[in-house]
Amino acid sequence: MGLLKAIKKHLTIQYVGLIVHEESCLIKTKSVKKGKTVHEEEKQFTIVSKEKLSGEVIAYLSQLQEEIEQTYIALFLNSHGQGVVPSCSKSAYQKFHIEYDHVKDICVDQKYSIYASNIDIKWAEKTFAKTGLDFIFSPFLMLDNLRKKESRRDGIVLYMLTSYNSITIMIFEKERLLYGTFINIAKEEDLLNTDFTEEMTEEDDSFDEIDLDMELEESDVIADILEDVKVEADVKSSAQEEDATIKLKLFGQDLRLVKYFDASLREFYENDLYKSDFVTYVKIYDGTGLNEDIVTYLKEQLLVDVAIRKINIEDELIALAVQETEGA
Repeated sequence: MGLLKAIKKHLTIQYVGLIVHEESCLIKTKSVKKGKTVHEEEKQFTIVSKEKLSGEVIAYLSQLQEEIEQTYIALFLNSHGQGVVPSCSKSAYQKFHIEYDHVKDICVDQKYSIYASNIDIKWAEKTFAKTGLDFIFSPFLMLDNLRKKESRRDGIVLYMLTSYNSITIMIFEKERLLYGTFINIAKEEDLLNTDFTEEMTEEDDSFDEIDLDMELEESDVIADILEDVKVEADVKSSAQEEDATIKLKLFGQDLRLVKYFDASLREFYENDLYKSDFVTYVKIYDGTGLNEDIVTYLKEQLLVDVAIRKINIEDELIALAVQETEGA
C-alpha cells in the first residue's frame, strides 16, 4: 500500500454528488472513514435555471469543503451535447458528423468512446467556478459501469438508464458497442407533441352527422350509435385491446420513456450508420420509479425479455467518485 493510500485510509473523506435539473439542484453527501460510511445527507435547492445557480447552493458546497478538507465533488452531466461513438479513432467522429475539435472524449477499453461538447464542459466549469469540480461524469459512463456488473448475455442487448429528466441508451453485442443515444427530456419536449395515443382518440366516422347540440341522455339515436361503437370495439383482438389499455395507463415519465425508446430503436434499425440486428434483451436501470406497465408494453412490442433494476442516481454518482479516488 502506498503512503498516500495509507494516509487516506485514516482520514474522513467526503463525496458530494451534484445533479442539476432545469429548476432544481440535488446534492447528496457521503462521508467515509476507514471504509465505513459515517454520514449521509441529501438536500434539494430551487434554482432559477441551469445557467444560474442560487447563492445558497454555492454557499452550501463551500461550507462542505470547509468542514472536511478531503472533499470530492462530482457532477452528473445531463446536458444535451453528449454521446458515444463505437470507436476511439478521430476518423470515427467524422463518420457520425461530429466535429472532434469541439468535444472532449474518453476512450473506454480501447473499443468505444464517450464524448461531451466543449460547450457543456465549459458550462459546468463556469457554473461551479467558485467551488470547483473534481469529476464530471457522463450518464454513459454510469450506464456502462452498471452494465459491466451484469453477467454477459448472448445476442443484442439494449441497456437503458432513466433519470429525472434524461434517458440514456446503449446497445451492445457482447462487448461491441453498436449504438448509443442520450435524450434530455427537458430539451426534447417537441417530440411529445405527436399524440402517442391518437389511434385511441380519433373520432369514429359515424359521429360526423350527429347534431352536437342534442343532449346525449335524451337521444336514442346517439345511444344506438354509441352502442354500435362499443360492439365494434369489443370485436377487436385481445392483443390490441391490451396494448391500448397499457398505453392509456402511461403518463409523464413513463410516456416519455416509451416515446423516446421507440424513436431510438427505429433510428438503430433504420439508420445505415449503425450495424443493427434485432434486440434480444432489454435491461433498464430505473432511477425514476417507472410504471410496471412499461415492462409489459415493451415486452409486447419487442417480443423479448425486459428486466428492470431500480437504482439511485445519486448513489451511483458517488460510487463512481469513490471508484475514481480509490483507484488513484
